[in-house]
Amino acid sequence: MNQVKFSLFVYCLIFLVSFFDIVMDWKTMGGLNSHILVEVLSGVIALAAFTILFIWDLKKNKQMIVLKSSLTNTEKQLSASQLQTKKLIGELSKIIQIQFDEWKLTKSEKEVALLLLKGLTLDEIAGMRETREKTVRQQASNLYKKASIAGRYELVAYFFEDLLIT
Repeated sequence: MNQVKFSLFVYCLIFLVSFFDIVMDWKTMGGLNSHILVEVLSGVIALAAFTILFIWDLKKNKQMIVLKSSLTNTEKQLSASQLQTKKLIGELSKIIQIQFDEWKLTKSEKEVALLLLKGLTLDEIAGMRETREKTVRQQASNLYKKASIAGRYELVAYFFEDLLIT
């Protein structure tokens, strides 16, 4: 049981006990007096606290429902966006591979080109491919010649400049 529901239960119980005590005192004391007035006041306070807390809890629950609905919609949109992104990345990858084939790059040159597109340095590429940096440098130089570009920045620009909004 959460704190709000427990508090609602306690306020309701206080009100009921006060109500029954007022009825019993009324019968035994034969009418209205200061003791009964204090009990009425405590019962009214308990009832007011119950009402305020009950209304607050209803509003909070409505807000939670709205937030959950909003979260569900956002998750659906995110999922759709992620699916679209995967599709677009797949399409871009195909375009890159087709261009590599048109440039007649070797398998090693294609690997180096992809790693250059990812932003790795020649030293990092050599480490990943377990080759010497000189070998990677030569493969990069060969792919630049085959593609008729000056270097890594033109390679990146070749594939990504059309994706940028100007």
